[in-house]
Formats: sequence, C-alpha cells, structure tokens
Amino acid sequence: MTRTPDLNVDVAILGAGAAGMFVALAAQARGLRVALIEPQAHLPNNFAISGGLFPAAGSALQRSAGITDSPEAWLDDLRLFAPGMVNEHIAQAVAQALPAATAFLVEGCQAPIVFLADVVAPGHSQKRFHCVTPASGAALHAWFRQACTHQPRIQWVDQRAEVQRGPHGFELQAGAQLIGAAQLVLAGGGFGGNTEMVARFIPGMAGALHNGSATQDGSVLSLGLAWGAQLWGMDGYQGQGHTNPGGVTRLGMSIPTLGGVMVNRQGQRFVAEDMGPSALAPHVLAQPGGQALEVFDAAIEAQLGNHGAYQQALQAGCVLTHDSLEGLAALACVNAQGLAQTLAQVAQMSQGQGRDALGRQRFVRALSSPFKASWVTGALSHTQGGLLTRPDGAVLHQSGQVMPGVFAVGGCAAGLSGRGAEGYLPGNGLAQSFGLGWNVAQALA
Repeated sequence: MTRTPDLNVDVAILGAGAAGMFVALAAQARGLRVALIEPQAHLPNNFAISGGLFPAAGSALQRSAGITDSPEAWLDDLRLFAPGMVNEHIAQAVAQALPAATAFLVEGCQAPIVFLADVVAPGHSQKRFHCVTPASGAALHAWFRQACTHQPRIQWVDQRAEVQRGPHGFELQAGAQLIGAAQLVLAGGGFGGNTEMVARFIPGMAGALHNGSATQDGSVLSLGLAWGAQLWGMDGYQGQGHTNPGGVTRLGMSIPTLGGVMVNRQGQRFVAEDMGPSALAPHVLAQPGGQALEVFDAAIEAQLGNHGAYQQALQAGCVLTHDSLEGLAALACVNAQGLAQTLAQVAQMSQGQGRDALGRQRFVRALSSPFKASWVTGALSHTQGGLLTRPDGAVLHQSGQVMPGVFAVGGCAAGLSGRGAEGYLPGNGLAQSFGLGWNVAQALA
C-alpha cells in the first residue's frame, strides 16, 4: 500500500542558497506551495560568504542613476570577456530576466537592494552592480532567509531528503517526513568542496585553497548526474586572486581598477592586475609561496567604504600601512628597491609614458603616501560547471530530451561561462542564480 505524503507541495527545492531562496520567493508569489529543503542551513553557504554583488543591466535602479545600459550590452561584455566559452543555452535568457528579477525583489518583496554607483568591475563596460548597502553577501543572504521564513506558502525542511519519482511527480523522504511534490528544482551548490570531483573535473586546481563554503559538496549535482542529465562547462570555476592567506577574508576586486598593483617578494609586478579576479588566481598561485602583495594607498582605500569584503579584511588586520615605501617594504618583508622601482615605473605609465610589458592598458594614477598593502593568494571560490538546462531551467537528459518536472539553477546548474578561471566575468554566479531562477519560477506549473 502506497503511503500518503505528510506534505504535498507544487514544487520541492533542494538547496536554500541564493538560487533556491529566490525561486522559492518567486514561486510562492505566483501562489505555488513550496518545500525548501536545506539540511545544512546551520552552515554559511556560498551566498552568505560572497560579496553579494549581482549585475542587472537595464534595471530601473540603474536607469534612475542616469546610466544607459541594456541586457544586450552586458551580453556583449560577457562574450568579449569569455570568447567561445559562453553558455549560449541560457545567456540571452538570463540577461533579459535580470532587470525583471531585480524589480521583483525591490518592488514585489521590498528588498533593500540598491544600485551601487561606486563599484567598478573588470570586464564590465558599465557600472551595473546591485546589492544591499554596505555591500555584503551575508546581509543580503540574511534578508532572503528572513523573507522566506515569513512566507506561509514556503515550508522549510532542515533534513537531507532522499528523492525518487512517485506516481504523481516526486517523493522526498526527509527524516520521518514524506513530501510529495509535482516538480523538483535542483538548487544545491557546486562541487568546489568535493576534492574528488575537483581532481576529476578541474585537475589544475586539485589541492588549491577552497575559500568557498563547505556546503559545496556536489551532492545535488551528483543526483542529476545519476539520473542521466547532461553536463556542461565542468572545468569552469571562479578563482579568487585577492584572497588573504587562510581564506577567511579577501580584498574584493576593485583595488586594481582604482590604481593598485601586485608584486612578488622581489617587489616586481608579474601580471596585468586589472584582469578579472578569477583569471588572476592561477597567476598569484604561480608566485613564490603562492602569494603576492597587493599594493595601493589611502586614496584608494577611501573609495572602498561600501565594499564589504575589503572592510572585513581591514577589520581582520590584513592590511599593512606605512608613510614610506621603505617602511611598507620592511613590514611586508619584500625587496624595498624592487618595490620602489616598480612604483616609479607605474607612476610614469600613469602619465602616459611607456607601455606595460605585461599588457595592462591603464594605470589610473601614481600611488602616494600613506601606502597600503595586503598579502593575497589564489583560491577556488566556486565551480561553474553543472547540469545543462534550457533557458527556463528545465534539465536536459543526455539523450537531448527534457527531464520531465526537473529544473536546475544555482551552483549545481551549468553557469554562464566556462573553461578554467578565465571565463568567469565578475557577478556571473548571482546573475545566473537570479536570472535563471526567475525563469524557473515562471515555468513552474
């Protein structure tokens, strides 16, 4: 005799990160009953430890700030940044959905999201990032958690669920509770915390520091894989070249765009620092000890007051300060002569004198006293590969057919671009979570 479910819902969502909670909010707004299943809710997920920044080209908030932008312009930037690596199955749909997703959060949910006019990012031709203020993934995550908790149509389940197809959709056994769901959304994290999967799919990062959440264990991705789902971009990942050693804090991505430079222990530059923070990671790891010194000044720091990641690093004591270059070099234990020569060259190039042998196109300004510096390393933040979907998030089987009633979004779904660290345009993670999440929520019956 078939057991009657203890709870019947329209959709069950595996994972309560950015994607899972967004889909839950958008689905319940359409009147759907939702079971939001997260057995690791007591641990900080990638959303909570992220910078919380997401692009929404053409949003009403961006227009109100006087910036002319569009989903097409963002797509142009993505394709230029990651030529031949873009997941064209979803890119157009995500770009078009992001303004609507942002409007839903701000107008439909009264989320305290603002346009961040002071955030510049490598690879973006416009300022187009949104978040709470001051920018913080932890704060935005907390708002989402509270918003989901207060919706009567969202039922939180804090136990791991075993999933199987039932006579009318899916049956999920979560502890003693049996849940019946007409549809299933796979919204778990990626596999950055699964050393075996990293070694298999991203061998170049095997053993690298993982500064993402321990919840990124690949379990939800593995469920889809066991059902025969297609995979895409499994070697793609977000690296983080501005991570402080130990992985607890990071500087954020804006210091090079504001004029900062990076040097090794000889005080010498080794890379065009204003490349994306993801592609930067392996260059930093290639330096002696796998570390580099990020050098800037007080004038740059003054522009980082709304940058939550930098403020956390500053409060953690990761930033060195000295009035002289010699004193800064002594504090950091780098070659003082090499550092002085490097900053002299940077000063000349900032005035248009000479070209950078490393290929950096723009030096905003010469650095001046008081000087600042912080040691950083390269890290694996989160993976970009995952289950291949249609533009509405429906998962594709290896046969090419849609898997009935199964959707994927977030870390376990294929991201916007792949191929190593080079394809990750800043903001891609939350852009996919919210943009594809909006489309998933509209496609649910």
